[in-house]
Amino acid sequence: MPNRIIKESICASDSLDQLSWFEECFFYRLIVNCDDFGRMDARPAVLKARLFPLKDRITLKEVSSALTKLASVGCVSLYLGYDGKPYLHLPAWEVHQTIRAKRSKYPDPEENHTETAA
Repeated sequence: MPNRIIKESICASDSLDQLSWFEECFFYRLIVNCDDFGRMDARPAVLKARLFPLKDRITLKEVSSALTKLASVGCVSLYLGYDGKPYLHLPAWEVHQTIRAKRSKYPDPEENHTETAA
């Protein structure tokens, strides 16, 4: 997985200012775990395992709640893939990251047009 760039302007983000410390940490861990198109599996169990592999005290409820909050402030877009599974997309990804891969590991959010509630 390629390295990610986090610009200093993130510190003055109005969207991130609405998040708790945990939610903000969750977002940063999403950035470094998403594929090269800013997409990822959005199942809470998968997110917990990928984002917090050494944090046994983090619960699925906390992960689900953080995902819901990120979606409500526009940091994350949630959708169902063609396979019926929930996925996430970081809407501002292309503005801040370089896309190197030719194809995403996950379905395109535009292919299905089915938004989910976290």
